[in-house]
Amino acid sequence: MHPGFSSRKFALVVALTGTFALIGQSRGADLSLPVTGNVLGTVSDANSTPQMGATVELFNKYQRLLAKTISAPNGQFAFPALPADIYSVRVSLASFLPVSRDRVAVKPGVDSVLQIHLATLFSNIEVTYTVPTGAMTDDWKWVLRSSPATRPINRIFDEDTATPVKMRPKIFSDTRAMLTVSGGDGGLLDSDTVVGDLGTGFSLTTNFLGKNQLQLAGTFGSGPETGPGAMSLCAIYTPSRRGGGIAAVPEVTMTMAQFGRFGSQPSSGDFTTPSLASSAPALRSISLSFYNTADLFDNIHLEYGTTGESVDFGQQSLRVSPFVRATVDLGSRGEVLASYSDGGRPDALMAHQEAKAPLMDAGTTDLANAVGALSRIPQISERNGQLQLQRAQDYEVGYKKVIRSRTYAVSAFYEDVTNGRINVAGDVSDLPREDLLSDGMSMTSAYNIGAYRRMGYVTSVEQRVTDTFHVALAFGRMGGFTADSEGVGQITDSYRGFLQETNHNVANANLGWRAPVTGTQLIASYGWADTGAVIPQHAFTTQSMYVAPGFNLSLRQPVPTPFGMPGHFELTADVRNLLAQGYIPMASSSGGHMLIVQSPRAIRGGLNFVF
Repeated sequence: MHPGFSSRKFALVVALTGTFALIGQSRGADLSLPVTGNVLGTVSDANSTPQMGATVELFNKYQRLLAKTISAPNGQFAFPALPADIYSVRVSLASFLPVSRDRVAVKPGVDSVLQIHLATLFSNIEVTYTVPTGAMTDDWKWVLRSSPATRPINRIFDEDTATPVKMRPKIFSDTRAMLTVSGGDGGLLDSDTVVGDLGTGFSLTTNFLGKNQLQLAGTFGSGPETGPGAMSLCAIYTPSRRGGGIAAVPEVTMTMAQFGRFGSQPSSGDFTTPSLASSAPALRSISLSFYNTADLFDNIHLEYGTTGESVDFGQQSLRVSPFVRATVDLGSRGEVLASYSDGGRPDALMAHQEAKAPLMDAGTTDLANAVGALSRIPQISERNGQLQLQRAQDYEVGYKKVIRSRTYAVSAFYEDVTNGRINVAGDVSDLPREDLLSDGMSMTSAYNIGAYRRMGYVTSVEQRVTDTFHVALAFGRMGGFTADSEGVGQITDSYRGFLQETNHNVANANLGWRAPVTGTQLIASYGWADTGAVIPQHAFTTQSMYVAPGFNLSLRQPVPTPFGMPGHFELTADVRNLLAQGYIPMASSSGGHMLIVQSPRAIRGGLNFVF
């Protein structure tokens, strides 16, 4: 497809490696101490009453936990001597709705003062910046002296003497949980998720010995007449400190799942309704993922790890997927990012990607992310009746620069895919039965189109209008497929006979909004591509933009619990490709019609209880 690419690829890798080395050496030679500032704050309720014992967490711009502390009897807390940068703060306390504040700037020699107001429904954080003076109260001076910012802090105070007394951390602390019930149309292959027509799930997160975070999550979904339901379990262990060396303790994620009964499409029958693969075995998978970080130099942040997967469906298929991402901080000139992955989707890199607009509150974010981490099914298909896992070797490089409240980004990628797959529906009688895989529930089947290579790029700009409202625009060009109407019925090994590869334009508009009073969270996007083109989605790891086709909407509405119950309810609605765009019809040899489906329409609603 791309003769001579190997030499260009090698030159690109050499150039990037040399650039990283030169930058690292130049910055590493600068031994001057960083200029620091302080983050101070007070936690109170809606009546301005100071709240003792609130858990305050400090995150860096990569959304990694740096430090944790507990508010004093007067509600005050502090993180002193922080290098000038952008941070996030998350605050939680029993009986109150957790609250978070992103993009808190720490400026040299300046105090960033947070006024945190907790409530059962509408919590908020206000930020002001002041220059320290000799008039600082003794209370603030004590809080600063007693608040090391490089490790978790756990303190308890005697109300009579107000003298700090150290105590051993609890075995389990800061425990939160979420129960969810959801339903909607679309089966497993339609939505690429474990949950069927009706699904339930749970998520629990807790701190172990005050340092390490443990998360457990599970889902169960059932569909009509499909036999065993789809189910999954996930456990995530996150150590309190990582980075600084290759031997640091990694984050570990283990997932086990069963996806109901899968099977090939029947050779005859009504192709407009889901096939009932009642005699097919259940598809089971297990995966183990390791994710770690290291700071090679002052300005180079490295993320790396690997994921091992085993999928059993009549026969066993294995896939090992290493991944790595390097971020080079150029100071006021922005950031350069480069990533590499080989195998499955680099879900760990995407999960730890810097969030552009995390509108969800802190407590709900962790719980929802745990459920989302286990909901994806493997990228599976069949070739000649044998189970195959899609494998993609992906190279990506990007650049990002933040100017005040605006973020500019550009990313370019090259990927080499084997056992690629697309969704097809309708009259698929012209396609080989042994190359089709159905979950017995959805209206579409996965079809193996073999190997392909493609390149592409996306540029984006995001404007953060306020802390609760942002808009983003993106435009790019990447490889995709168009239908060869004369190819149906003449299946060959070249994109399976009815597809041809071409480059196409793509665009995306995205907005995120959180209502300051009602707490309503809305994320909406519209993705556009050239007419008549099927463009496999690429998960960018060097910027947060994700170009999803059609109109997509995610809505979350917190609802207070009645009678003073702890926790809160949350109504959710998720819509994907609402206008059913990107469907390409093709005539079959029997006079019927087959659809190539870019992204099937899916509508889902649910109710979460967070406590």
